[in-house]
Amino acid sequence: MTLEEFAGAARVLLDEVAPMTLATCVKEVPWASDVYFASSGYDLVFLSSLDSRHCRNLMVNPACAVTIHAPMATWYDIRGLQMEGVAGPAATIAEKAGALAVYFGKFPFARDLLDSPVGAVRTAFKASAHVFRPTRVRYLDNRLGIGTRFSLDLEDGRPAGPPRREKSGESAGP
Repeated sequence: MTLEEFAGAARVLLDEVAPMTLATCVKEVPWASDVYFASSGYDLVFLSSLDSRHCRNLMVNPACAVTIHAPMATWYDIRGLQMEGVAGPAATIAEKAGALAVYFGKFPFARDLLDSPVGAVRTAFKASAHVFRPTRVRYLDNRLGIGTRFSLDLEDGRPAGPPRREKSGESAGP
């Protein structure tokens, strides 16, 4: 798989799928949460309360993992992304503005909810922009054959080389 093919396959999932599962871990206690996301390249933006368990975990340990997958009926149709990296709140005003622009571009309804004068809605959406930056992306596509996987290492959000096909039983991790 070429870099362009990998990027195209990943882009389809990043554009078409709304939620990602964010996995965090603190003191050897794992936690997973589904959050809506929007992508800027391979960086993923999500809105979440700083009081949420996953955001509290990220403040202690920013290392985390993400999965994104298309709906499927059988294991022959499994297609998705597994990512490892770090996440945290957008740090500067420019990062926050950029993150919100990306998020509202994918989810225009979120802008309306955040602007709503209804107290319950406003409370529910006291959310901060967060950015997940992957260091490795793994693309799985059983439509190409059961267990077909390719991985791509990233540095500063950019490919650090071509994608490589993983062999059955091979781990993409360290």
